[in-house]
Amino acid sequence: MSKVLLIDIGGTNLRYAYSYGDLSSLYDTNKIELSCIKGFDTLLENLIKGKGVDDLVISVAGPKINGSITMTNRDFSINEKDIRESFKFNTCHLLNDWESIGHSLAVFEDKDVSFIKNGSEFNNNSFFIGPGTGLGAALLVGDNKVIPTEIGNTTGLTKALLRNYYIESGDQFRTLEDVLSGKAISNIYEYKTGIRLTSEDIVSRYGSDDMANLVIDGFIKSLAETISDMALTFIAGRGVYVSGSLMRSIFKIMDKDRFIEYFYGDKKLVHLQILEMIKIGIVEKEHACLHGNLNFYKKNKKYAYKNI
Repeated sequence: MSKVLLIDIGGTNLRYAYSYGDLSSLYDTNKIELSCIKGFDTLLENLIKGKGVDDLVISVAGPKINGSITMTNRDFSINEKDIRESFKFNTCHLLNDWESIGHSLAVFEDKDVSFIKNGSEFNNNSFFIGPGTGLGAALLVGDNKVIPTEIGNTTGLTKALLRNYYIESGDQFRTLEDVLSGKAISNIYEYKTGIRLTSEDIVSRYGSDDMANLVIDGFIKSLAETISDMALTFIAGRGVYVSGSLMRSIFKIMDKDRFIEYFYGDKKLVHLQILEMIKIGIVEKEHACLHGNLNFYKKNKKYAYKNI
């Protein structure tokens, strides 16, 4: 009976779980702050010791190049071949974190997604985006082809979106994730007030703190406008899905009708008609990356057996 270790390394935390048997569930799910990790190899040794782990799937916040991922927000690099050989795993799969989230769509149930707006599916393209510590995104074509992106580190939309926060210019706001992430909420609030708070604290002040209102409203408008552009760029006929704990919190306080107005914007009629068909969902399922890692493993395991 195979046992697989599933690891997700985000910008702030590392999460892990195990799966075995029919590979339908996660077991012993846990979280460790990255700042507490002294060395990845030592951590991995502790996670597999006495567990009988045969296989490993790791998702990491960063682009995968030639079997390696170097995190964009930390000085941290992982190579799947080196890990497989060092720890004698049968298989070791390394995924971009948003590649993993794309693979999680197939295991979503109705309760796992709350919709800002409904729509009518007209192709097999799904777009995923998630403002967290940084900003990640991926395109899912059908059920198996996931194309991760580095949209969070692009610069084309930044200047326009800054106006949603009533900022005309700012050298410290260069990339898209500088204006559309949890880090962005904290940094913009501090830029406006001189006070440093976490994004969670700022969200909790919404409705009682004028500057928190301004920042969160600017964030919501920026997200809607960005999703609108991405939905048209990738013709996301199967829907747009927004993931992460930050968005689950903001979803509870946001004006959904106003968000939809921002999403439509002043697009031409032909493009407005496309946007009207595209549904937008908030992913409520926790540990989406771990579930995506498991689904990827199952699909690859099934494919491997077919080709023996």
